[in-house]
Amino acid sequence: MDWNDLKLFLAVARTGSIRAAAIEQGVNQSTVNRRMDVLEHDLNLVLFDRSTRGFALTEQGRAIADVAAPMEPEAGRVLAEAEKLRRSLRGTLKITAPQTVGVLFVAPIIEAFRSRYPDVLVEYDGSEKRFDLHAGEADVAFRAGFAEPDQSHAFDLVHQHQWGVYCSPAFAQRHGMPACMEDIRRFAVVALSGAIGAGPANEWFMRHVDPSRISGVASSVPNMANILHAGLGIGILPVVSALQEKTFCLCFGPIPELTSQMWLVTTPEARRKPRVAAFVKVALAWFREGGARRIEGVT
Repeated sequence: MDWNDLKLFLAVARTGSIRAAAIEQGVNQSTVNRRMDVLEHDLNLVLFDRSTRGFALTEQGRAIADVAAPMEPEAGRVLAEAEKLRRSLRGTLKITAPQTVGVLFVAPIIEAFRSRYPDVLVEYDGSEKRFDLHAGEADVAFRAGFAEPDQSHAFDLVHQHQWGVYCSPAFAQRHGMPACMEDIRRFAVVALSGAIGAGPANEWFMRHVDPSRISGVASSVPNMANILHAGLGIGILPVVSALQEKTFCLCFGPIPELTSQMWLVTTPEARRKPRVAAFVKVALAWFREGGARRIEGVT
């Protein structure tokens, strides 16, 4: 049973109205109605007599209200103390993420976190280095790629990125553009390497490439963007990165087989630290509430 349901129950009991209780608690009427149904189901009791005049407590409802009412101020004090403790979090939190991920996704999460925990100093590293979390080189890492993190870590899949095949306008003018995967063997290609290129998705893409026509190798998304800008060939980029650049030609895509993942990674030990746990909670809520989709312009 959820305490929030009891809080809504007491509001309905006081006001005799779903609408008035919703206004008092700052929620919509359908939420109050639904939660009262859930509470009656959980308790296996009938708490209200419902009529056009409003909600009147039954005998069972009055008995529950008598027990629950003294709990309300105590619960308020618990919540106030919890908020005080949350805001008293101190220390340093080191976060690492690839540059593109950091600029687009991590920056707004840090802003949301700092608004709630202003006394935590956040250090952000946007390099492509793969930090050793077990050695304490960072507390939280956002890792993007085609492979799942090592099982010794604690991690959450927070987002998926679609990829397309891109080239520069200059390259397209000189050489044309492939229209489909079968055309790729006719073109110079910039390949992905290192951690970002690991995994079956990129291996699938490279099977369509003529190895003799690999004109460059990129170890990160920003490196790929720079090499493509130079006009050395075609290559794959996350759609969101290409949209941010606004200077690439989309040959074709998104390609379903080229879907990469973004993981929020810590160690199990780090996740037990209050400031790390608090950051993870804020980050997961940001993704769950559509933060990444808003960045990408997806409704």
